[in-house]
Amino acid sequence: MSYPYSLPTTGSLSFKDFLEDTGSYSAEVTDATAQRGRVRIALKEFKKETPGSRDYRLILNTIEDYLPYLVAVTNCLESGELKLAKNIETSWRSTLSDHIIHTGSNAPRIVGADIHYELTFVLMTYAYASSMYANDRLRTVQENSDTASNPYNKVADALNTAASIFHYIANDVIPKWRPTSESRPIETIRELPVALSKMALADAQAVAITKALSTGNLSKSLVAKLYIGIAGQYEMAHGLISSMTATQEVSSDLKKYLLDGAQFYKAMAKKFLALDANDNQKLGDAVGFLRDSKADLRAIQHSSISKPHVRKSSVAARAVKEEEAVTELLQKFTMINDTIAYQAVPSRQELQRLIPTGRGVLEMKRYTLPAPAFGSSHEDATNASQSYARSGAYY
Repeated sequence: MSYPYSLPTTGSLSFKDFLEDTGSYSAEVTDATAQRGRVRIALKEFKKETPGSRDYRLILNTIEDYLPYLVAVTNCLESGELKLAKNIETSWRSTLSDHIIHTGSNAPRIVGADIHYELTFVLMTYAYASSMYANDRLRTVQENSDTASNPYNKVADALNTAASIFHYIANDVIPKWRPTSESRPIETIRELPVALSKMALADAQAVAITKALSTGNLSKSLVAKLYIGIAGQYEMAHGLISSMTATQEVSSDLKKYLLDGAQFYKAMAKKFLALDANDNQKLGDAVGFLRDSKADLRAIQHSSISKPHVRKSSVAARAVKEEEAVTELLQKFTMINDTIAYQAVPSRQELQRLIPTGRGVLEMKRYTLPAPAFGSSHEDATNASQSYARSGAYY
């Protein structure tokens, strides 16, 4: 599972209102405005739906229909095929700022100038929806007890897609945006999408581990190393967000999710280190790792209770379930050690020295914008690649 994003909403926009002349692209610019209107309507309607009935695929499809037009407008402005009469301004609602602290309610839409501001938020929304689409698919797989590899592959691929989009925003879009004031939404600060990219790729790896465990193809020691790698990615993501100096705080919910997630995956690593130790007749180590794992999982739950102003992290619910499994193993291994093995249980500090370095198993995909729907670059892109709006879609 990944972070439960809220999708933003946006104000209306007519591209021709900002252009000197649409020239030979009058119909195409009108279509670009129409496609953006579809995105705006889809996001507004999405907010009215109950969580169980929300269709993230519809949001993804609508954005994918709009992106070729947005890319075309961007390219035409950069090449001079379209000229501005005044700077384009769009408004988007920030959903990752700390609304409780700064607004007391839902955050207002924030107006930003330049076409790259629009592209940033459209792609951020695309990545949010990709991540939440993955969450929905994973929930369905788990509820149906489907152990087939294909559903897990699609979930991991959707999360990997989200990671690649966040990475693209951070490195290829935000650097091109020149804000007209120092006040800017946190979504447009490079460190945030970099952090979200690390989290999404770590989540994709967690799904890959779940798939492998369902088929029994991984050694316990490797699983532990992979979980340690995920925890490390979560810690780096939290560190990046903590380093930001913005006028608005990043959502407390997101920061807590990352901290809880890092502790959760460390606890999972210790669980599998315990299982590996047991396989190698090291019962004392196994008991020690399970005690640590149980303490970490309990700490996540207590942390959620002690901070009532922060929404309870979804990680806490997973910690409850995992603590039950760890407690059962701990009782079993403790009984064997106390009656048969009689091995000393290492201290927490001694166990720390036995924890291996984490590792990863997935490489991030490379995201590229779709071919432009019109403009001089349209023909070049068409000749170079026969891509289309939903080319390579993962659903």
